[in-house]
Amino acid sequence: MPADPQQLTPSERKQIEEILTRRSNEIATFSMEYQRDKGHYGSVEFALSREIQRLRRLAERVNPPETEEETDHG
Repeated sequence: MPADPQQLTPSERKQIEEILTRRSNEIATFSMEYQRDKGHYGSVEFALSREIQRLRRLAERVNPPETEEETDHG
């Protein structure tokens, strides 16, 4: 059974966020190199862009940035 994200420690959530962010950056680098090739396919470029966005959104959901209210009381 998958772990409940709410039961992850802050450290675990941060690690997952870093992994997702790093992976999205790796894909972004590949995507930029791919786009430089004049024979690239738009559908692949579109799929890469969607995957980058998906990973970054997931990273934010796993470890959302603290709000000003949270930082003021912490």
